Amino acid sequence: MEVFTEAWCTACRERLNAREGYRTAAAGWADTVVLVMTADPAEGIETERAVWIDARDGVCRESRVATAADRESASYVLQADPATWQRLLAGSVDPVQSLMTGRLRLTRGNLFALAKYAQAAREMVLAAGEVGATLSPRG
Repeated sequence: MEVFTEAWCTACRERLNAREGYRTAAAGWADTVVLVMTADPAEGIETERAVWIDARDGVCRESRVATAADRESASYVLQADPATWQRLLAGSVDPVQSLMTGRLRLTRGNLFALAKYAQAAREMVLAAGEVGATLSPRG
């Protein structure tokens, strides 16, 4: 399934909400998050892509392709290149480690407030990885 598309967002939300680990780790979290994948034509990503996630107290209430307004209003915006997202979704790198090394960048929001929900972020990545993902239609 192609990442950061509406179908992918729906599948990830369903998988995430089925994870008991996420419900526990995200209890008390009440924020919106935008995940941004930068453009990289060499990887088949011609334009930037973004996903909006509404996380409320252990439930992913909504996820969809982000709008410009979503990017402006989100509590947190996390951005990475396609290669980093691919490694994250494959489970070969940890989202917290990626933040600390600068591969995944927090462009909006407070890192210290977000750190409290590091395990919820790991659960999100695990759920997305379980859905399966390709960067582009060409595979």
